[in-house]
Amino acid sequence: MFLALPVIALLISFAILFSLCRPRYLTSKTANAGKISIIVPARDEEHNISKLLTSIRSQSSQPLEILVIDDQSIDQTAAVARELGATVIPGKEMPAGWKGKTWACQQGADAAVGEWYLYLDADITLLENGLAKLAALTSVKATHSICPFHKIQRPYEQLSAFFNTITLAGVDTFAATPSSQGTLFGQVLLIHRDHYQKAGGHKAVKDEILENFQFAQRLKAQNFDINLYLGKGTVEMRMFPEGLAQLTSSWKKGFLAGAAQSPKRALLNTSLWLTGGMMLMVAFTLIPFGNATFLSATLLCSFCYGFLSFFCFRLAGNFSLCTALLFPIPLLFYQILFFKALLDQKKGVKATWKGRTID
Repeated sequence: MFLALPVIALLISFAILFSLCRPRYLTSKTANAGKISIIVPARDEEHNISKLLTSIRSQSSQPLEILVIDDQSIDQTAAVARELGATVIPGKEMPAGWKGKTWACQQGADAAVGEWYLYLDADITLLENGLAKLAALTSVKATHSICPFHKIQRPYEQLSAFFNTITLAGVDTFAATPSSQGTLFGQVLLIHRDHYQKAGGHKAVKDEILENFQFAQRLKAQNFDINLYLGKGTVEMRMFPEGLAQLTSSWKKGFLAGAAQSPKRALLNTSLWLTGGMMLMVAFTLIPFGNATFLSATLLCSFCYGFLSFFCFRLAGNFSLCTALLFPIPLLFYQILFFKALLDQKKGVKATWKGRTID
């Protein structure tokens, strides 16, 4: 009876591959970036903005302009951005009904003069020829969005493994048969000015926590194409340099809303993968009550689950094999944070991010 548990756990876990079996990357094709306005919404980003702007200035092809929207920072974000040659736009007081990022993004669009808008989060780094590769996408008048490759530097950042991977699987675009339900990655967004305006701009999604989901639907309603890519080799991000508390609060603020927006098929595949991992953890607790065959089956299936997870993790970032083989640690972290966010939601506890309450 026990023997079936690890075997079933492993078998159902392979469902994750249905959502991630066709990753899509940018090609090596390049083009001039002279018609692109780069827009960077930034709030208290002095530790990130210098790396981003330096990476832009080192590109072989330069954009028409670099606009940093200083979202009422209390640090040296604006000063650092000016020193590195960006045009800094002081963010106005946020009107009622807006979220901080959507308001900053809209102000950037209002000031931009380029034919194309390239929105970049402040924790992004463009790799060599990265901007020229993005510019090559402008040959097709569509909206292009890239999920940056997560650059892990410290051990606690390994805890993002399941979060990052589920983000990729949840869009259902890299599946064997991609979903027609569109979404966008919020960190890197390249959009033609006409499409942006016809979809209503960020004003149309001004009160959304995860504006990328709703804005994608606005684009779809206009019959505009959306293309999603993985960023390995083109764009990277360092998400949580400030520690575990930053990692926890960042993931907590949005992933319940993200789960609610994901296609049902993607939710099923990721749920089966997570359930398989939890079942294997249960199997470990039953080892004292089983025989040698059960022990061998549990260890073998756990190793296989680890290697399966490692393949998935590496699509999202440079997560280690050790993290994948010790999957109970990041998986438990994911589950604890998920249920904590769910409990807080039921209690009416509001999440906060950089001094603002997130409704």
